[in-house]
Amino acid sequence: MSDNLVSLVKKGNATAFHKAVRRLLEDDQPVAMEAATFSELTLTGFDFSDIDMTHCAFESCTLSECRFVDTTLEGAFFDGVTLLHCHFEQGDLGGWAIDASTLGSCTFENVDLSGNEWTNSRVNDTNFESVTTDTWWMERVTFKGGKWRDVTVEGGAWSHVTFRKLSLHDFDFDGVDITHCYHVGTSTGGADWPDGFIEKSGRRKTL
Repeated sequence: MSDNLVSLVKKGNATAFHKAVRRLLEDDQPVAMEAATFSELTLTGFDFSDIDMTHCAFESCTLSECRFVDTTLEGAFFDGVTLLHCHFEQGDLGGWAIDASTLGSCTFENVDLSGNEWTNSRVNDTNFESVTTDTWWMERVTFKGGKWRDVTVEGGAWSHVTFRKLSLHDFDFDGVDITHCYHVGTSTGGADWPDGFIEKSGRRKTL
């Protein structure tokens, strides 16, 4: 693990961080921050692409406009984190865990979410495209807005997951154990909903 890189992240100095990463890459040195813990930080404009962040933990942080392209996030844990306008592409996201977090206007492209565990979180206006995973566990997660295209989940379990006003195309959730999940105002391009999803009207009762 590069202590210098970790220190620059904790200082919130994106410019110095990017210069340090470039120097390491130019010298053919490993760029890694394995098992680092980041707590109560506000990080804007950080590019974590091509960095090994295996088992990293982000706790009560806000990340805005950050990029994770070809990033290794295997076994990483995001707890009480807000992700805004962040981009995830390729890389290794296996075993990633998210709890009590909010994602807003993020994108996931050509990623493998195998072994992911997402709980107690909200995901707003976020797009998933060309996503494949052998297992994805979710409990008490609400997705509102955004598009899912070419998403295949081969296994895992979803409980109390809500899709609200999404657009779904070319999806396959048939391998997932789905219980107490709901969809509201969501388009599937004519495809049938998997067993376990219940349609709700979205209207609230008034007393």
